Amino acid sequence: MEKYEGPALLILAPDTPEFHSAAEINAQYCTQMEVVNGKGSHYNMMQGEQAATQAAIVLEWAKRLGGVANEILPSAGIEAAKSQKMLIMRPGKAESAKIYLIHGLDGDAMSGGSTFTSIAQRLAPCRVGALVYDQEALECNSIPELAACYNRRVVEDAKSHNPAGESLIIVAGYSHGCVLAHQMGHQLHKAGIWTAVVMFDLEVIWPPPSNDSRVGGYDFLGGEAEATLLISRAFGKFDFAIKEAIELTEMKARGQSIDVDALIERAYAALNQRGLWPRRV
Repeated sequence: MEKYEGPALLILAPDTPEFHSAAEINAQYCTQMEVVNGKGSHYNMMQGEQAATQAAIVLEWAKRLGGVANEILPSAGIEAAKSQKMLIMRPGKAESAKIYLIHGLDGDAMSGGSTFTSIAQRLAPCRVGALVYDQEALECNSIPELAACYNRRVVEDAKSHNPAGESLIIVAGYSHGCVLAHQMGHQLHKAGIWTAVVMFDLEVIWPPPSNDSRVGGYDFLGGEAEATLLISRAFGKFDFAIKEAIELTEMKARGQSIDVDALIERAYAALNQRGLWPRRV
């Protein structure tokens, strides 16, 4: 796997240490990487006050790179661009950095940028766009091919917004989007484009090393089981999800089937300890 040799920033979510291995792993593939702790968990770091903290970290870092102008423009809301190939979530100042937000490899790809609504509005004065997974992207057969597809859109948008000069291009991936953002940054940097990469709380390789305590570190347990564990993690029941993942993985290894209904009942019970999820009737 190629190394990205430009500036890189890894923002870890302190409330969910399951992904903190990204610091060691990503350092092997990013030669100029800084690591900072953001705010919140992996599952809420793009929301509310957590997103505000992450945005402040990105802006401070981008200023040190010389990519942020001083004047802050008001947000003009979200607009579609280039036939839905990209959503422009902040118009931005021409000479400021252009930040392009990269979806993950799961359901986030179909969200049309909604994951980034909160953080995008806090990234003034930068132009902020979210890449859209459309038919052209669907036809790509590899991560490098998809990265090249998205980079064409990024370069076109950046040039059209600052035709008189060069602006810093920041590609920022959240969760599984870190894999794609790393590859995009590598390609852009190799092409001589002023580039930086932001990674929100995940490794730039997939699958990650084997680890029963984190998503992707063990064999897939099936859609319903994984969805139940993901919801549990999102509500802060990390110990429950880890324990269940280990036990269910061992069951599969013994050739036993997973009783999804029983798993859901256990999840309800765990979440009801905090009054988070009403019991089924």
